[in-house]
Amino acid sequence: MKLSDMVTIDVNMDLGEGMTIEKQVMPFISSCNVACGGHYGNYNSIKETLLLAQKHGVKTGAHPSFEDRENFGRIHLDWNEARFRESVSKQIQQFHDVALELGITMNHIKMHGALYHATAHLTDYVKWTVQLVKDKYPEVKLYVPPGSLLELELKNHGLSYDREAFADRRYVCEGKLVSRNDANAVIEDVSKLVNQLSMMVHEHKVICIDEQEIPLNAQTYCVHGDNLSIVHNFNEVITALNLNRIKIG
Repeated sequence: MKLSDMVTIDVNMDLGEGMTIEKQVMPFISSCNVACGGHYGNYNSIKETLLLAQKHGVKTGAHPSFEDRENFGRIHLDWNEARFRESVSKQIQQFHDVALELGITMNHIKMHGALYHATAHLTDYVKWTVQLVKDKYPEVKLYVPPGSLLELELKNHGLSYDREAFADRRYVCEGKLVSRNDANAVIEDVSKLVNQLSMMVHEHKVICIDEQEIPLNAQTYCVHGDNLSIVHNFNEVITALNLNRIKIG
């Protein structure tokens, strides 16, 4: 297989979340989202993750969340705009301060868990997110779900974003992720993950949980750092992706 036959993709992973898998996966991924105090993270965990990313040339971004460590940021909280702006700004700033100390440029912002879905699809949260980015981080791109209200609003305001697909999560036919309350929400088998990701990359589509095919075109692909059955076999993922004409870079 010639190098020119390969498609190079960005694979991002949520790190600095207490899973202690950063040293294992950092050599293989191309960008990471660093927990910055909402669902997990503090100065030390952010710095440790950023230093490792810097060593391996991995792009880094802030990964803010609803402030709910007990539920790992996966439960929706009923915030108003002031609470949203105060919390998300504080979390991103904590990431930014550590990055600045290390001479690292913030590549992106990616919301976590329930906040990811709220800021992608709920009108108020979308509006608050766009305003926050315009005011504080106009040069920083967001990772967003394809076809989301957030994507539309960022585009309308001339703000930067990458469309994100999830290699290790199943989809419903509306293009959203299957709820984590569903036993089939997460793909934990290497071959199934590689098959789904290969279809996303080469055919720009995904097979939903009801077997329908829907279009899905993305610029970055997420594998979750807490999906340990995949993470602990990431060498197999890389080998299988290469056989499918995909490399991470």
